[in-house]
Amino acid sequence: MDKVLIAQKLSEFYMFSELQPAQIEPLANGTRLVDVPRGGVLFNRGDKAHGFYLLLDGQIKLGVISPQGDEKVIGLIQAGESFGEAVLFLERTFPIYAQATLDSKVLLITRDAIFDILDNDVTVVRRMLAGISARNRQLVNDIESISLQNSTQRLIGYLLQISSESPNPERVLLPANKLTIASMLNITPETLSRVMLRLNNVGLIEVNGKEIVITNIAGLRNFE
Repeated sequence: MDKVLIAQKLSEFYMFSELQPAQIEPLANGTRLVDVPRGGVLFNRGDKAHGFYLLLDGQIKLGVISPQGDEKVIGLIQAGESFGEAVLFLERTFPIYAQATLDSKVLLITRDAIFDILDNDVTVVRRMLAGISARNRQLVNDIESISLQNSTQRLIGYLLQISSESPNPERVLLPANKLTIASMLNITPETLSRVMLRLNNVGLIEVNGKEIVITNIAGLRNFE
């Protein structure tokens, strides 16, 4: 990908959309495209942050491995989303790993490039802080969900969330396999399957592989 196309992709990203071409140019010069095959690792826990990332295509899984070897999925990054900003600013090592679940194309916006922009444009500072704050709020919501809700409530909340983001709210496609979804919701795959079967049996959803048809959104929202 040449610098002209990289500059175009950066200018389309909400964080940089108000920058002038003269501001985008040095940012593009400090950005490189990384092709990550499915299963490839962008960084591991303990790696130093050399910049932050913008996903152009594919999907990236963020997670940790427990001392017992169990995987805990923190989140799934979709095209158009960024990640790694907070660690970059803290100047610490990554506490998580990032792995491609699909063949992915990622822009690495290097530390020097982003720091130069931040020193000269307060708009980017505000937008980056807003993005980090939104992710932190989501993390707090996830922690509250895990702590206060049962497995059925967690799955329903997740289905309603991705339904609200779908162009067709009644048909949603799970962004990952059930093992990964179960890890995100902090339940076992067996429990996930049982809850899906229960919701299917009471006529609230229909499960067709990764596609979930929500037959009664209001009923799903009020189900206990």
